[in-house]
Amino acid sequence: MWILRYGSILNKPRSFLTKNIPILAELFKCSLCLGFWSGVIIGFICFKINNQQYYILFPLASSALCWFFDSLLDLIQLSCNFLDKSD
Repeated sequence: MWILRYGSILNKPRSFLTKNIPILAELFKCSLCLGFWSGVIIGFICFKINNQQYYILFPLASSALCWFFDSLLDLIQLSCNFLDKSD
């Protein structure tokens, strides 16, 4: 999710997709949503390889972890900006 949303190497394809497909623009704004759909794809691939039933929970765990770490990194960046301004 992090590479899809913030990776500089994907700037051109991401901007092309978000300009031409409005629903993808909304998807790339939300780390929870992008994490869920990334988890769906990875969970489906893992299910096809291993044929285990617990991969159905993978999208939920993926979306929760992506949202948590995206929020945590935003908070760290905000605190670093606050500390830089106070110097």
